[in-house]
Amino acid sequence: MKILLKSIVLLAVIATVLYAFMYKTPQRKVYESMLTSAQQGDAAAQLALGQMYIAGEAVLPDAQTAADWYAKSAAQGNAQAAYELAQLYLAGEQIPRDLESGLSFLKLAAEKGLPSAQYMLGRLYQTGAENLEPNLAQGIFWWLQAARQGDADAQSALADVKIVQGQLYQQVEQADTQLQQAASGDAQAALAAGQLFLDGTLLEKNTDAAARYFLQAAQAGLAPAAYELALFYSASEGPLPQDPEKAQQYLTQAAQAGYVPAQFALGEKLYQTAQTPQEYAQALDWFVQAGRQQHTESLYMSGIMYMQGQGTEKSIPLAIAAFKQAADLGHANAQYVLGQSYWMGVGLPKSKEKALQWLRLAQQNGNTQAAALIEQIP
Repeated sequence: MKILLKSIVLLAVIATVLYAFMYKTPQRKVYESMLTSAQQGDAAAQLALGQMYIAGEAVLPDAQTAADWYAKSAAQGNAQAAYELAQLYLAGEQIPRDLESGLSFLKLAAEKGLPSAQYMLGRLYQTGAENLEPNLAQGIFWWLQAARQGDADAQSALADVKIVQGQLYQQVEQADTQLQQAASGDAQAALAAGQLFLDGTLLEKNTDAAARYFLQAAQAGLAPAAYELALFYSASEGPLPQDPEKAQQYLTQAAQAGYVPAQFALGEKLYQTAQTPQEYAQALDWFVQAGRQQHTESLYMSGIMYMQGQGTEKSIPLAIAAFKQAADLGHANAQYVLGQSYWMGVGLPKSKEKALQWLRLAQQNGNTQAAALIEQIP
């Protein structure tokens, strides 16, 4: 009797399967339509197909096949597919657990603007779960993105944070506002956003994002952004392809706009490659311009060039004046040169007392030669 019952059940299952394929159910028709679109590259269909394999709609449940379709959809920028795939990897119940891939897809979904992914990512940053370094500022940032889209969980989390970490909340909120202003075309906000992503203290370091914002700000003529781009284009590795010509273009743009770090960098670059008096003179000109704004390293280099007559007539008085200005501003090497000059009587009246005064300052500020010279002074 039991054998007869099993046979009847088996026949019924076979009959159901045959019916499904011969007289296609509505779900099966949907599946085949989605399969055709997904195979043609439709990201929405690829997502839907993944969901059908997870739910077992018109097909046998198959999480790995679902993950494969989610991955294809996510590769085309589908945020929901990236989120679904992230959850599969992080849970590790239906497919092998993969924290790195899970976090990568979760971040992709969050960056694409999916509130549920933004809230989840914020929570992971808050708790330091899934091998993430705890970073409440990052958590607040992602909750702000989700809350703006009406996510109730994110709004609740932010309300709690305001109470216990009000100052940090305000800092992140200000950074978030700058990002919104930059998106609206505000060049100063774009510069600030670039610096935030480059610094990596308040927001997670992201040099690709920094480069995008610096490009926006530089196009509006902001010198600090042009300088940062010059550094990016000079580097062998970074968010932008190495391009010496563009690096020189942006560095010159920033220097001509009066940005001191760029003036010094351009002067130093010219000094290191100079072979003619004219090239040394150009280097000196940039050092002098930066020195007028009390840039200590530029003042020191101006002193060196005046002392040696590079790009200009040799002038001990001008050299000493530059060294003195840099020394007064705390430049250790300039302080050493002043101490040496007072001890040897070069350009200054010989004075053991003043020599030791400047040499001790130089030593305190990290000049290693100063200690040796102090020991030689009786």
